[in-house]
Amino acid sequence: MRSRALLPALLALGAGISISRGQDAAWDLKNYHLYNAWAFLHARLGTDLAPASMQSFFNPLLDLPYFWLGTGPLASAPRILAGFQGLWYGALVYALCRITLRFATQSGRMAHWTDVVAIVIGATGTMTLSQAGMSTNEVPLSLLVLAGYFIAMPLVAMPEGAKLAARAMTAGLVCGLAAGLKPTAVVYAPALGGAVWIATGFSRTGTRAAALIGLGSVAGFLASYAAWGYALWTLTGNPIFPMFNQVFHSPWMPVTSGTDRQFMPRSLTQAVLYPFWWLEKNTTQGGNAFADARYALAMIALVAAGLAAAIARGRLAPSPARRMLFAFLAIGYGLWLALYSILRYAVPIEILTGLAFLASAELVGAAFSAERRRIVSLAMASMLVVVLATTRYTDWGHAPFGRTAFPVQAPVVVPGSLVVILSAPNGYVVPFVRNAEAARFVSLTWFNANGAGYGFSDRVNDAIVKHAGPMYAVLRDTSEPEQAMLRALLPRYRFTSCARIASGIEQTRRRRDLSDNLRLCEIQRERGA
Repeated sequence: MRSRALLPALLALGAGISISRGQDAAWDLKNYHLYNAWAFLHARLGTDLAPASMQSFFNPLLDLPYFWLGTGPLASAPRILAGFQGLWYGALVYALCRITLRFATQSGRMAHWTDVVAIVIGATGTMTLSQAGMSTNEVPLSLLVLAGYFIAMPLVAMPEGAKLAARAMTAGLVCGLAAGLKPTAVVYAPALGGAVWIATGFSRTGTRAAALIGLGSVAGFLASYAAWGYALWTLTGNPIFPMFNQVFHSPWMPVTSGTDRQFMPRSLTQAVLYPFWWLEKNTTQGGNAFADARYALAMIALVAAGLAAAIARGRLAPSPARRMLFAFLAIGYGLWLALYSILRYAVPIEILTGLAFLASAELVGAAFSAERRRIVSLAMASMLVVVLATTRYTDWGHAPFGRTAFPVQAPVVVPGSLVVILSAPNGYVVPFVRNAEAARFVSLTWFNANGAGYGFSDRVNDAIVKHAGPMYAVLRDTSEPEQAMLRALLPRYRFTSCARIASGIEQTRRRRDLSDNLRLCEIQRERGA
């Protein structure tokens, strides 16, 4: 794992996996990842009204490289763009290798083949591997989180001093950057600070290190989010709009959290034992069926390690590195469960499950047997067989490669027109509409219905009703509810001059059409409408 060829090899692996899957065509890509980058580059925040629905207000910084490359230098090289996006996965696995090697060193032993097994188990998790090469951004976020963890690992044995302060601040800074880039990573900075504090036995040095991690994470968050948050606050009155509006009370939306609660556990039993629902193929995470035993087995492993430590108290040498790992996973999982329960946000937890198995096996082996290495080897080999045999992967959406990175051809609109995006995920069409920069885009989706009677919905309604120039709609055959919303505003309208939007992204890898007659139509208002 110290070979200079390791990083290039893993980067090539990530690129190869991404290319083998084809064009990213995930729902989120079609909804907001492309639109948000385009909107940021063309300063559309104060012009458009959420063409990508609620997600239009998310920080666009992570989407910029992919969009810029795909519409610029790599516009005619879709496979190279896919390979570039897969580099994040290779770098993430490399970070896992470095953490595993440092863990072995901190545990006072040489690296062993069981460390490789731990890496393979973590790197092949359903949420980790399935998002390799995707634009969901969870993999680059996880890379930042693991980088922060790696930087923080020596803190559990460092004396008080300037080096400790610099390392703690840097670790927090990296995790804070991740949280600012996308709130799905916000749980990991407090998990890291808490893990260091617990690993040092709540010592004064550990308390200072944890506090500095917190301070660094605030600085990192502000560095990656402050400008965007200020723009949202100026526009809506909520710096993280529409999230946590029960705190900020933006007049644009009701006083609600704005978070997606559909994946939360349905009962106390499910909350406590949620990972066991994932042992068999299931749809607890929406329509994406998967199965993954890693989480349940990690929970069992941590409980077994706790029992072994209690039984063998006084006979085992303390291991701050192991305590840090267990505490990070436990705190991170608890915060993730309470705030999101969306499994694809849990990549930093999932990718460390193999190392958790190894640490638990070493602890149990040391507590109950003189043949520690044999027990660890048997346990890790068995764990590898079980997880690889029972894992069932989901696919978030891929299409065959086209001639361009984003094979979308949309009709032209008249400058000064208003384009109504009916339903999601249609926001990705906006950057490819000809004359888009000279038009204004608004949406009618579930987000408007949830905010009926509040500022955002009122602004959209006024824009539609009062617009005097040409008006268009982007819609599908499945957009009937949104058409009813439009009819409530314009009782006597009809669609004319409908033109198909040709999109290579609207298909499966087997070329099954998913477009639902995606089209752009002119909205004709009859006199008096």
